[in-house]
Parts: sequence; C-alpha cells; structure tokens
Amino acid sequence: MPIKMYETLFLLDPTKVSADADGVKQQLHTLIERSGGTIEISRPWDYNHKLTYPIAKSKKGSFHIVYYKFESTKQAELEREFALQEGLILRQLTSKLDPKWQDLILEVAREDHGNGFALRGMQDEAAVQTDPSAIGGEPIPPGLNDDIPPPRDGGGGGPRRGRREMAEKPD
Repeated sequence: MPIKMYETLFLLDPTKVSADADGVKQQLHTLIERSGGTIEISRPWDYNHKLTYPIAKSKKGSFHIVYYKFESTKQAELEREFALQEGLILRQLTSKLDPKWQDLILEVAREDHGNGFALRGMQDEAAVQTDPSAIGGEPIPPGLNDDIPPPRDGGGGGPRRGRREMAEKPD
C-alpha cells in the first residue's frame, strides 16, 4: 500500500472559522486522521478573502492548507468525506506532491509561519511581465521592454477584419 504526501487547500466558511478557528482546524484533522492519514503541516492560508463569485451564498472565504501522508488507494474515499462537509468546506483542491520536491515544499511551509511567503511570491510573479515570443514565456524584468512601441492595432484583441476593411482604415 503506497503512502504518498498530499497537499489540500480548503476554502472554508468564514463565519465558522471566525467563530471557532481551532475547532474547524481540529475537524479537518479528524477527517484526515480518521481515514488513516498523518498530518505533517496545517496552517491558515488567508482569512476572509473576498471571492470572485458567491459559493454557497458566501461572498467571502477562509483558506486553510494541510500537508499530510496518506495511502493513495484511499484518497477517493477521503475526497468524498471532504465533499460531505457542506456546511464547513466550500471547496477543496488536493494535489499529490512530487517526491523530488516534497522536502523543499514542506520546508517552505514549515518556515512560513503565516507570513504569506507564497502569497507574496504570487504577487511578485504577477508583477513580472512575460515575453510571449520567448520559448516557454521567459520572464522579463519590468521596464526592460519599455522602448518597444505597442502594436498599432491595439494588440489584436478586437474583432477580426477582412482585407477590404483593413484597406479602408485610415492611418
């Protein structure tokens, strides 16, 4: 029976988390441990995050991330247990960690201590532009391509025009 390392990101009902955060955390742990899992790391990810669209009539959600070792043949059963927790878990996303990255991921998760390292990393990554012509979309530091003018037609985001319309368009 192969034991794998998993990461589950939970989107939780923020009213239940604000009322009893430790109780909610314990409830998540109980679900995993009752099925035979071993919790490695468990911590809040983000409280009262505004959602893009309402989920179960909730406009906000609290994120919690859990890393655990679990028997891979029982993962589908655990996912069903998560789905049955409708009043608590709004959504969840489970990923199996690649063994070659497992130690590094767990080290970062242990050292983060709620400082938002991962969130800051995503914000920094969003600030870096990517060059679509580069192989693999290599990142380009901001300001490097400032001397390149934008396309004349606005980037091609509009409707497609035929030859006649292109010829009639004044420059």
